[in-house]
Amino acid sequence: MSQPIRPPDSPLFERLWQVQSGCCALCGKPMPRSRFEVAHATIWKRERPTFDHIVPRAAGGPDREDNLQLAHARCNRRKGRAQA
Repeated sequence: MSQPIRPPDSPLFERLWQVQSGCCALCGKPMPRSRFEVAHATIWKRERPTFDHIVPRAAGGPDREDNLQLAHARCNRRKGRAQA
């Protein structure tokens, strides 16, 4: 499945991006803003910003802004496996 070239263009994404200074909430490293900031599509697939639930939905976490943060796709997946 192809990945979008850019993260969602939403006010929520913009607020979280600004609060986190464009860095992953889980590892602290910078995230690329678009596919064109990285050398290859496979890197974008791993490094792209994703919404991460601080308290997972499976554990009853809400879809509210105070329970969301931005994280690299790979960090978000790693966190999900660790909690399973």
